[in-house]
Amino acid sequence: MKVKRQIITVEELLSRYAAGERDFTCIAINDSREGLFRGVDLSGINLEDFALSVDFSGAILKEANFRYTEWGRCSWENADFSGSDFTGINNGVECYIVRCNFSNTNWERANLWQSTFKDCNMTTANFDNASLAEVDLYR
Repeated sequence: MKVKRQIITVEELLSRYAAGERDFTCIAINDSREGLFRGVDLSGINLEDFALSVDFSGAILKEANFRYTEWGRCSWENADFSGSDFTGINNGVECYIVRCNFSNTNWERANLWQSTFKDCNMTTANFDNASLAEVDLYR
């Protein structure tokens, strides 16, 4: 049985993160003002089972846990996700991701349907058993 996600605002998440909290498992963001995650450093954050429809452009999310997140619209540029875990993510709509660092990331069992990755660093990324239907990788 799936746990119901707690809905919080971007401001609340950022405030709790700044206070030292890192575990935001099973959260959904009510982002009425898009772009509040742009350029922030959320390294080490745990967003497992997170409903993700936010703009991480320019953000630093090194060593973050995105396991089993559900992706909504995403169009990200110049973000650093190095060392992060994307195991089992489910991309329900097409995403366009440009110049992001995904080095040393894990994408096992990820569904990346209709995602586009342009000029992204995928060095030593693991895509074992990932669904890459209609995925475009451009250099």
